Amino acid sequence: MSILKKYDFIIIGSGCAGLSLAYRMIKKEYKVCILESQKNLLEKNKLWSFWDTYKNPFSHLSEKKWDKMIVKKNNKYIEIDCENYKYQSIDSHKFTNFILEKIRTCNNIEIQCNSEVVDLKYHSNKVLVYTKDNNYECNHVFDSRPIKRNIKMWQQFFGAYIRSDEDVFDENKPIFMDFLDTKNKFHFMYVLPFSSKYALFESTYFSSEIEKKYLDEKYIKDFLKENYNLSNIKIEKTEAGRIPMDTLISGSCNSYITKIGSYSGATRASTGYTFINIQKQTDKIFSSIDEIYKGKYKGKKYFHSFVLRKMDEIFLRLIEDNPEYMKNALYSLFNKKSHKSQIKFLSDIPNILDIIKIIIYLPKTKFLQ
Repeated sequence: MSILKKYDFIIIGSGCAGLSLAYRMIKKEYKVCILESQKNLLEKNKLWSFWDTYKNPFSHLSEKKWDKMIVKKNNKYIEIDCENYKYQSIDSHKFTNFILEKIRTCNNIEIQCNSEVVDLKYHSNKVLVYTKDNNYECNHVFDSRPIKRNIKMWQQFFGAYIRSDEDVFDENKPIFMDFLDTKNKFHFMYVLPFSSKYALFESTYFSSEIEKKYLDEKYIKDFLKENYNLSNIKIEKTEAGRIPMDTLISGSCNSYITKIGSYSGATRASTGYTFINIQKQTDKIFSSIDEIYKGKYKGKKYFHSFVLRKMDEIFLRLIEDNPEYMKNALYSLFNKKSHKSQIKFLSDIPNILDIIKIIIYLPKTKFLQ
């Protein structure tokens, strides 16, 4: 089979990482092709949430911004101050449509749907990209596909977007974590109220096992009835998935391929947060795009620093071995007057003073062990 087309860069995957990188290349001098295995780019709908700790070109797409959050445990709660770094969420459909509209106005980026990549080969300083139906050639590939690896822990979730006839949700106070009475499991409810009548309720596990209990519509409905006295509701849409939480996922780069997205290590292992890290990653890549094109650039193996990866490794180990202890530890972490260091730590921008504060705030015995 002959080469169909030649490009400067090929991006494999049109998820958050692939489209974020493509957006930076709109109307630039390089010719880019996005290869997507799905027929429909809007087949799946997700919500990406983050603290506003890094300037990015998509903040205007946010559904809502909050300056407070709640952590709950055993009928007690802590109010997290997010005034310095507001918490916000972006709908993946709105994000995708925004970038697709920009791509339609340029002539240097193409998207090929229903094009699953089956093989990559490096030959004569060029990359040959093979799909089931066509062959392509380029200087460099940015690959967002999942890797074949035994992931140590997953963030598993099932969320339902709830519409109520009553004004029952406090739209100014999303619930970051509501630790429920699920013994020996790191399980919590995550709630984002977009209005007094509309909210996302998401049942979430951090677990190395494949969880099934409490990850369905029935559990969400039972939770609403018990905690909000709501039975007459409408579920407008649902979302479900799992996010890799592993400190050893690397984004190794060589002269012809660079991993991007969750499976390059951009996901924070202890939290699952990825969106802002992808924006940092794509900005870094684009700032070095000329060197990458010439095959003269090699990025870092790991996205996160050694200190953060080591701390995350301890967090994940304790969640696996003693989830009840970790629930108390995280509640203790936020049970302070100021929450700036905690948010910076969770958002991957802590300085050495923030890290010292986190160590002081956490219970010591098991962490030191």
